[in-house]
Order: sequence, then C-alpha cells, then structure tokens
Amino acid sequence: MGKIDVVPKQMLNKSYTYILPMLSTKIDIIKQNLVNAFIGSDEFPAYNNHIFLLYRYRGDVKFIEYEDYLENTIPFKAKYDPDKYHVIFIFDVPEEYQKDYDLFKEGKYSELSHAYKLLIFKFHKIIDENHKVGKVLFKHPDLRLDIEDRLNISLPDNSELSSVPDLEIEIYTEKMKIKDALIPPEKPFD
Repeated sequence: MGKIDVVPKQMLNKSYTYILPMLSTKIDIIKQNLVNAFIGSDEFPAYNNHIFLLYRYRGDVKFIEYEDYLENTIPFKAKYDPDKYHVIFIFDVPEEYQKDYDLFKEGKYSELSHAYKLLIFKFHKIIDENHKVGKVLFKHPDLRLDIEDRLNISLPDNSELSSVPDLEIEIYTEKMKIKDALIPPEKPFD
C-alpha cells in the first residue's frame, strides 16, 4: 500500500506566478516543497505589504538548512507554522519591486515594469510572449479575441486580460490549513 499524502494539492495562485519572482533576486528559491505564495495572511494583517511563502515542512537536514538560510537573508521578516504540516516564511517586498507589487494587487499586469516582466519570464522559464502569462503581461490580441469569443462580449481597449487577484486565494486563510483528521473512537458507539 502506498503512502498517503496528508497535504492536499493546491492550485498555484497568481501570487506564485507574478509575485514570487520578486524574491528570486534576493534569495535562492527552492521550489521543492513550495506549496504556494501569498500577499498576506488573515492571521497577521500587520504584514499586509509582504510576501508569504508556504512550504510543506520536512524534518530532514536539507530542509532545516534551507530554513536557516531563509531566516538569515535580508528580506526575511518572520516565520510561523500555520499547521503541523507547513511553515510560512514572510519577506519584505524588495524596494525595487514595490510599484510592481502594488500594480499586481490592482490587477494591472500589463503596467508592470518591462524589467520585472523579463524577470517573470526568466524565473518561470517562459521562452516567449505566446505563453499565457506573456499574453497577459503584453495584452496579446489573440488572448483578447479568445476572451471576447468565450464571453461573447467586446472588451474595452484598456482592459487587462486577466482578472484582478482574488484575495480569497491570494491571502492565506484559516480554511487553507490542514486540520487533524477525525480519529474513530476505540469502542463502537452503543
């Protein structure tokens, strides 16, 4: 019988795609065990203007060394264990990307700086602007036509081609935590 993974698979959010690369110029981001990135946590509203990395906890030496490395970097602010399976690291937004961070929160992907768009491409190993992310960042006409056809509408010329980040997905919340599974009673109910 195979091992059961107690950590459910989670869809990567927009923060993972558009915000995570900001940290790559300051720290080595190891994607192994990285579950997602967030722009906030409902438990720590004081860290609203920060980047949160959710890792699946591993107790091996390599992961403990990586934790120590992250804690000793300049953008590191804090860490906490939201549940017994994960650890969250909180980082300052690098000063040079603050404007891009703010534009992301407003859903203004095409207005991100050109240099930051290139960093997103490099970080995610995107080879050209025909990738969906590239089409969003550069308001590609093919994506616009696809959206208009699917929704049977005509978009205004200044429309972004992806929705504004949904804070229900971009902010780490209580409902994302892994709760302990129910343990059946030792004796059956009478």
